[in-house]
Amino acid sequence: MDIPPPSCITYDLITEILLLLSVKTMMRLKSVSKSWNTIISDPCFIEQHLKKSLQNPQLILISNPSSGVVSFPMHRLLQNPSSTDSCHFRGSMNNSQVIGSYNGLLCLLFKKNRWKYTEYQFVLWNPATGTISLKVGTFKDSYAGSPFKFTFGFDISTGTYKVVALAKKCKELEVRVFSFGGSDWKNIQSFPIKDQEINDGVHLSGTINWLALSKYMQEFNQYGWISNHIIVNAKQSVIFSLNLSTETYTQILLPSGLDEVSMSFPPTLGVLTDCLCFLHDWKATQYVIWLMKEFGVQESWTQLFRIDYCKINHRRSYLLGFSICPLRPMYLSKDEDTLIFAEYINCPAIIYSKRDMRVKKIRISHKMYWFTAMNYVESLVSTV
Repeated sequence: MDIPPPSCITYDLITEILLLLSVKTMMRLKSVSKSWNTIISDPCFIEQHLKKSLQNPQLILISNPSSGVVSFPMHRLLQNPSSTDSCHFRGSMNNSQVIGSYNGLLCLLFKKNRWKYTEYQFVLWNPATGTISLKVGTFKDSYAGSPFKFTFGFDISTGTYKVVALAKKCKELEVRVFSFGGSDWKNIQSFPIKDQEINDGVHLSGTINWLALSKYMQEFNQYGWISNHIIVNAKQSVIFSLNLSTETYTQILLPSGLDEVSMSFPPTLGVLTDCLCFLHDWKATQYVIWLMKEFGVQESWTQLFRIDYCKINHRRSYLLGFSICPLRPMYLSKDEDTLIFAEYINCPAIIYSKRDMRVKKIRISHKMYWFTAMNYVESLVSTV
């Protein structure tokens, strides 16, 4: 006996089906009926879709010149490194710079040079939905002192997207915060530094983190040129972490036992598997990655990778002793075995397996910047 089909599909079933579709398809389906539009626009549905998207991360690449972006699903890169000719989506950036990505939103920076100052404007853009924020953050920077560095982040307590500006001005470190939805930049307490250089900020779980490096001790060769052997005093270097909710700082020490870092390029911070990581070169022969398993706990630093350059056929280009384009990690598998990292601009990215030390090259036909690639998830999150 045949069972007759149901006379209608339940609301829950429609929701589950819609969650399986791409954002581009769902944006079209919003016009099918008022009920479907209501489902897709519901904040709970958007949150459910975002949670699913987080399980399928993508890499987003910046084109050359900076006029567009291309995204590639991570699983496709791992399964078939030569499949990058078929990208997931394209989008136009209107000659802006991407300073960060979170919840499927990109923060775009537009720069204009005026007579007495530089004017910056910030907007939020969702490339999947094609929407852009109406609220614009404007920032004016005089030419006195070092230029400001900008980092995009998310305040977990209020659900607010923020931009943090940091620079040395008149021997003091200025820190300002702009909240999307507001109109003014807020000056907050600067953190104390001595003769340290500050790297670009890294966003992680509602915090912005900067690496403050001690002054370089440079060695010179017999001709008086700076050699490739440069040492950073790790004990005098520290990580400053700004909590975007409380707007207070904490200090994080580098891995214990790491007294000096000898390298061809300055060490940097990154984020892999939602953990803070410390990246440095060792005597121009190895690339070292430390992972902080528990944020803020120095004892949780773990040396995850120590990769010989010769094994990945990595060739460095130098300018006054520094590597022009250091390696940049972009993805780490959950089992911490497979790492994807970029080499130089417009050069192949590399898939490296720690277990068997296998290396695969990811080649792309697009004129893209692997160096400015960042993690991205497709979402329905609003830019308002």
